[in-house]
Amino acid sequence: MENDIELAAALHGHLSPGVALGLKMGWIGLKLLGLKKGDKRLFAIVETPLCLADGIQAATGCTIGHASLRVEDFGKIAACIARSDTKMGVRLSLRQDKLPQNVIDWATRKRKLSHEEEKTIVNEIMGLDEAAFTVERVFVEPFFSFEISNVIKCDECGEWVLENRVIRINGRKLCKSCSRARYYNILSTP
Repeated sequence: MENDIELAAALHGHLSPGVALGLKMGWIGLKLLGLKKGDKRLFAIVETPLCLADGIQAATGCTIGHASLRVEDFGKIAACIARSDTKMGVRLSLRQDKLPQNVIDWATRKRKLSHEEEKTIVNEIMGLDEAAFTVERVFVEPFFSFEISNVIKCDECGEWVLENRVIRINGRKLCKSCSRARYYNILSTP
């Protein structure tokens, strides 16, 4: 666990309350699923794009690069740790009635906290047990499978794309960007 804490702090830049919470959620999820960190059957979904993801990554070994970690921004302090072989998992969120007041103040952003207060909250979070979390047993589809897929060129832009990720429109094979599902707007091209 000490190595996980050091890794999480290194990934994030410091051990914030959110990172500590991600560590706790990850460890509890592993325990409840009966798996160890780095198990290839693990995947995790974090419901906020903030600190929590770094703690989950350090605790579970799930990473974006291994397609085993994803952020679904629901704006919640919650995470799901699951098994790809059974599609069963656990979704963890905070039980407000089981938290120290400092943790509630941090989670609800009641006020700006000093570094000393954050350290105190980190320690309080690290001391939480499973009773501080709502644990839901869930069925969840893995978001990526490692099946072999051909690489083809998009009929619009010519960029390479996995064939199992193309969007077919009017007989054309388009990447997500060319199907108008892009996350960016082109300003200029060279």
